[in-house]
Parts: sequence; structure tokens; C-alpha cells
Amino acid sequence: MVDSSDLIGLYIAIPLYFLLLLGAAVWGMLRIRRQKAEMAEQGIKEDTLTVHYLGGRSFNGFLTAGTMFASFFSGYTVVGVPNEAFRTGWLSLRWLTTAAFVGVGYFGTGARLRKASLVRNHQSPTDFITDRFRSQILRYTAVTLQIFPSIIYLTAQCTAIRTTFNSIFRLDPDNYGPVIGICIIILLFEYMGGLSCVALTDSIQGFIMVLSFLIIPIVIKKNFGGWYDLDWQGYPRQ
Repeated sequence: MVDSSDLIGLYIAIPLYFLLLLGAAVWGMLRIRRQKAEMAEQGIKEDTLTVHYLGGRSFNGFLTAGTMFASFFSGYTVVGVPNEAFRTGWLSLRWLTTAAFVGVGYFGTGARLRKASLVRNHQSPTDFITDRFRSQILRYTAVTLQIFPSIIYLTAQCTAIRTTFNSIFRLDPDNYGPVIGICIIILLFEYMGGLSCVALTDSIQGFIMVLSFLIIPIVIKKNFGGWYDLDWQGYPRQ
């Protein structure tokens, strides 16, 4: 629960943050228009799917790393995992090894999959599977296996938004209005700027998360005396 004296700062910071994200959405929209104009000048057939949903396959290293970081260390990382650590203790350390295996899998296959997607014009991992094995059954099986984890992931993000936002502003925990409004804003930004907007906003959010991770130990030291002075029984009630 945020102290009432700190709410004024949040009332200022959060609208500014959304204005920053709106700027990213506008940038993404202009980027899409520029890419379509360049394709028209070169006589290339416009591929709306590639331009909108894949950002024209032209992200630099900063945007690629930023969107990967923010997607990987998402709402569940900053809300769910700490809550799980409080409830289950050392069991939550399993996320460290899980993250390592995911990283190894990505770096071991990402570059080759991207090269194959450029050569064979794949739009998604499912296209690679279909192109490689020529099986529609396998194609739709892969789509199904992608959809269900995505629904679980999306549910976890919405829950994290609702619990965090409602707790900060002292709203009813069962009030779904704010999370619905935020989701509408997110969909609007994606509609405006496509994956270009998503990648830039992810990079902004990733920078904020890294900065927060660096600041948290300083705050704990200043307000509570350091890690060893934290009382697991008294701290949650303060």
C-alpha cells in the first residue's frame, strides 16, 4: 500500500508514463507508413502482415533486446514471483534455472530461425514447422500448443496489473475497471503502431525495470536498514 503522501507523485508520473507510451505508438505508426512508402517506391508488393506484426523485420539490437527483456521479465516476474517467494520460500528459486534454460534455447536457435524466416518468408514459428514437415495436422497442433500458454500468460499479466494498480491507488481489489481500461489502451497502441510500437514500449519498460531493480536495494537500505534488518513477520504489515 502506497502512503497517501506519495500518491500525488503517482498521479503525475503515471499520466506522463502513458503519454510516453503514446509517443511510442505514434512513432510506430509513422514507421509503418514510412516502410510502406519505401516498399511502394521499390515496387515491392505491400505485405501488411510483415510490416504491422513483424515490424518489417528491421529492428536494431536495442529494440530487439528491449522487447525480449520486457517480455521475459514481465508482470509475473515483478509481482507473482516475489509473492511466491514470500509464500513458498526457497522453492521459488526454480525460476532461476527455468530462465537459464529458456535463454539457452533462444540463443541456440534464434539466429538460425531468423535466417530461415528471411530465406523462406516465414511469418511465425508455425510457418517454420509447416514448411519443414509439410503437415497441416502438425501445424494446427503447434498453433493450439501456442494459444493455451499465451492465454495463461495473458491472464497472469492482467491479474498483475489489477492487483498492483488497485493496491497502489487503494481501490477495491475486485474492481476490474482499471485493468479493462489499461488493456483497451494497450490494444489501441498496438493498433496504431503494430510490433514497432510494442518493441519500443517494451524497451522503455525494460529500462524502467532495470532501473527499479538497481534502486530497490538502496530503498531497502535507507528505509529498513538493509537486508538483514528486514523482519519477515513485521515488514508486510508496515
